This record gives sequence, C-alpha cells and structure tokens, in this order.
Amino acid sequence: MAKRVPYRKIKTHRLYTPYEAALVLGVHRQTVIRWIKDHGLPADTETKPWLIEGRDLRAFLGERQTRRKCCLALHSFYCFGCRDGRTAAGKMADYVQQTATGGMLTAICDTCGTLMYKAVKRSDLEAIRAKLDVTIQTADPRIVSLSDAPINVTFSTGARTHVKAQL
Repeated sequence: MAKRVPYRKIKTHRLYTPYEAALVLGVHRQTVIRWIKDHGLPADTETKPWLIEGRDLRAFLGERQTRRKCCLALHSFYCFGCRDGRTAAGKMADYVQQTATGGMLTAICDTCGTLMYKAVKRSDLEAIRAKLDVTIQTADPRIVSLSDAPINVTFSTGARTHVKAQL
C-alpha cells in the first residue's frame, strides 16, 4: 500500500528541486522524478536541476490524496486486481455472519474474475439484497460444541489418577 505523503508541508511560494521535495515529503528522489515523468507533475525540466513550483507540487499531491479515496455504493466492491470499484459478476454474492452485528460479503469481479471481499453491517444487508442476489451462508461450526463436552474427565499424573466428577 502506498504511504500517505504529507503534502501540507510544501510551501506554495517556494521552488523545489526533486531532491529537496523528496526530503520535505519523506520519499525517495526517484519517486519525485517518476511523478514528473510518468504522472504529470508540472516542472521546469529545461534547466538543471529541475525546478518544481511549490503550488504545483502541493496541488498535484492534494489531488492524488483525494482521488485515492474510494466511496463505494453498498452493493459494489473494491477489486484489488482492477484497482477500482466493481460490481459482482452475475449480481451474486455470498454473506457469512462473523459477529453479532456484521459479516463478510464475497463476490467475483465482473471484469477480471478476482475474488472481492467487503465487510458489511447486518443492518445494511437488506439494502444490499435489493441490488444483489445474496446467499447467506452459515459460519463454520465449532470443532467441539459445549453440549458435547464429557461429564467426567480423567487426568493422570504419574502414579496418581484424578477424576473430576462434574464440570
């Protein structure tokens, strides 16, 4: 996951070289150069060293921070394969209750076929079921339920045997 860059440390009325911008932001110098070459950060590349206006750098990073936030509808998922919000293939999803108030929705991405997961509240499930065909699955049962516990348990230590009559 990409780390958050503290773009508010950039002074808007100052000129920065890629090295100075990297020092202020706590990133590598090559990261700033990659922003200029590949991601469209405005800079004066005609001179050596390259110069970046503070207001341009701050606007570029501020826009990247806000663009990164993804607000999804209840019935859509974030696909890590596509790196975007997607709908479930066939409008189908599975729900597994994990706590008393929430659970996990699982679906397949309609674009790339990757499994997508989303934690949802139990109260939101009906609104999701209006848009998706949700199959509610039962959680895996415990290995030993409390009703199957033996009444008498024998513990042996060396030559002596202790019997516990009731639990």
